[in-house]
Amino acid sequence: MDSKKIVITGGTTGIGYACAEYLIGLNYQVIITGRTQENLDRAISKLGHQAFGILSDTSSLSAIDDLVLNVKKEFGTIDGLFVNAGIFKGSSFESTSEALFDDTMNINFKGAFFTIQKFISILKNPSSVVLNTSIVVFKAFANTSVYTASKAALESLSQVLNIELADRGIRVNVVSPGVTESPIQKKSGMTDEAISNLLEHFSATSPIGRIVQPTDIAPMVEFLLSDKSLVLRNEKIVIDGGTTL
Repeated sequence: MDSKKIVITGGTTGIGYACAEYLIGLNYQVIITGRTQENLDRAISKLGHQAFGILSDTSSLSAIDDLVLNVKKEFGTIDGLFVNAGIFKGSSFESTSEALFDDTMNINFKGAFFTIQKFISILKNPSSVVLNTSIVVFKAFANTSVYTASKAALESLSQVLNIELADRGIRVNVVSPGVTESPIQKKSGMTDEAISNLLEHFSATSPIGRIVQPTDIAPMVEFLLSDKSLVLRNEKIVIDGGTTL
């Protein structure tokens, strides 16, 4: 039996990379995207021969077109898509600039929207789309207004897609991570001290006694991508160690 082929956007570090590594360990073929060649090459060298990397910018529709063409040329069709690429830049509501708004929405929502749309033609029947959102959708945090809106928009989109894409056999489900130890904090512009304080706080207040790791999320993503989830539609798995209980 041929191994399933999965595309992961933003798969060079953090949650995306952990999911790629986990899937490869279960004999999936994985195509990851990254925005820098250096990070992409580093990830592929560690993931091994069942990983394939494509340089792509989720905020660019022409780059998404090229991504789909490259995947189609190399693999024909795919069994699943993990829409993972995203950014977080903290800012108070009053301080949020148009540039920060546009950057966040272009990657987290617009890019995700059109990534799914453009991959429809090469998604098999049946196939799975998994969206990476966040607990910010249902638990408010200061300085996250645009990020929260972008993730809430993704979750709303999931409902509609499950209706519109049903006859194509495409199901859409969601993973909703809590605060997870990953490079996203450093990329957000947070200081090392602020990151340390954040992770210590959530470790101390979590029922599991530690911060969530990307490797905690990977098995949940695999479940939603696999045939084990064939009957699920618009389900959301909250992966936060119980911090929002």
